Amino acid sequence: THAANMTGLEPSTRYYYQVRSAGGQTLNSTVFSFTTQPDATTMAASLPQRHLIFGDMGATDAFSLCSKCTGQSPVCDAATCSHATQTAGLISEVGTATHITHTGDFAYNFEDDNGGLGDQFMANIEQLAAYIPYMTSIGNHENSAGSLAHYTERFRNMPSNSGTVATANTPAVAPNNWYYSWDAGLVHYVAISTEVYFGVSGGVDGNLKAMYAWVDADLAKANANRVNVPWVVVHGHRAIYCSGGHDCDDQATTVRDGLNGSYGMEALFFQHGVDLYVNGHEHSWERTYPIYQGKFDASYEAPKATVYVVTGAAGCKELHKPWTHPQAPFTAFRSNTFGYSRMNIYNHTHMHFEQVETDPPLFGGGYGRVLDAMWIVQPKHGPFDAADPPAGRCPASGCPPAVSYDHWLPLLDLKSNSNGSSDHTHAAKAFAGKEQDLISTFRALAGDGQWMHSVEADLLSEVRAAVGAAPVWEDLGADDDGVPHPDDFEPVVGAADL
Repeated sequence: THAANMTGLEPSTRYYYQVRSAGGQTLNSTVFSFTTQPDATTMAASLPQRHLIFGDMGATDAFSLCSKCTGQSPVCDAATCSHATQTAGLISEVGTATHITHTGDFAYNFEDDNGGLGDQFMANIEQLAAYIPYMTSIGNHENSAGSLAHYTERFRNMPSNSGTVATANTPAVAPNNWYYSWDAGLVHYVAISTEVYFGVSGGVDGNLKAMYAWVDADLAKANANRVNVPWVVVHGHRAIYCSGGHDCDDQATTVRDGLNGSYGMEALFFQHGVDLYVNGHEHSWERTYPIYQGKFDASYEAPKATVYVVTGAAGCKELHKPWTHPQAPFTAFRSNTFGYSRMNIYNHTHMHFEQVETDPPLFGGGYGRVLDAMWIVQPKHGPFDAADPPAGRCPASGCPPAVSYDHWLPLLDLKSNSNGSSDHTHAAKAFAGKEQDLISTFRALAGDGQWMHSVEADLLSEVRAAVGAAPVWEDLGADDDGVPHPDDFEPVVGAADL
């Protein structure tokens, strides 16, 4: 990896640069540009800030990058996207967005084709990352020795302030970009590695104990500076709260509560007043209400605990299945459409979140439309009050209704019965108004084999015909081995009575 540091830059200033070859050759890059972050003297003029957040974007099927990305080829670079609509997708954000956070899982996978797929992924994101700071955290698709080494080297330009890690590279030791922190305008970001909870380690700082102690100390420093940088956002790959599938059970509990009751992140976030935790892993969008130890308030005004956001739907070859778990009471909105998030920071107290849909035409949605939005209003940043945690409160106008959107519903309703007829009695009974439990309900009514061998196969074939041959079903199983199994989908008690 070649890295170059620029020094002496002025705040809120656009700079132009070009990567040139050595030795008098003429293999020079396009002229790129970027704008430096504001400081206290230029902050007011830079507001609002638009930060983009997403996870789980592959080389193929990167639907959020631009409307021309498909499953037919891993190539979706600037030349490909020049033929796409320029007013939607991540490419439309260049010139407006000031920051990007990618919450793990890159390329699918960095090490494939002896690193060639990783090279193509980096070429694809150049049209974003050459202009906008592209910050990262590590995902489970970087867990193998090869992909972990690729991640650590490819993003060694992250602003490491947490020691070193060791990988299979030569030399092995590199700056720690598994967890680190930085300020971007009014936001203090902390990247964590959720993967150290699940066996990933390397070097003196690349382990759970070291990371936990460092995060604790970093958040304490951030709290001392909240008059200048009020918002604190932590991002990692796996969820702490969600309701989409098996990953929201044991894995989320592990990160939330720790291993054997130690090193759990939820208590640390509450202690230090973390405003948001953002993750990928689930190929969906989901936002909780402010929640602590399972109790929540159905309001984003003056939150009394951290808000948890899942935004892992940028697009990859592993498709999110229809919902396998009921929507949790603490979840305000969830959707399994493809998309990315905008986090608009207006000032010290107001933040506006938007989820932008990037479904391919197969699903009949609106590419580039805002699917969901929320305002977070926090007049008093800092540690949350243990004597006044969330307790099931609702606004004076009443608790808003929860929303669960499944973009498979129109396609599922078009499926015929096992006898080939167009009678949709089973589908109508199973799906109408009961989006939160599609798979389990259908299995209870039509049988496991009907879902696994007919409906699921038909859906996958339809997607492949529309976007290319790459897509496979995401593994939602507790084993998380990347291979779907029939027992990855568990029936819900009472499903047959729905």
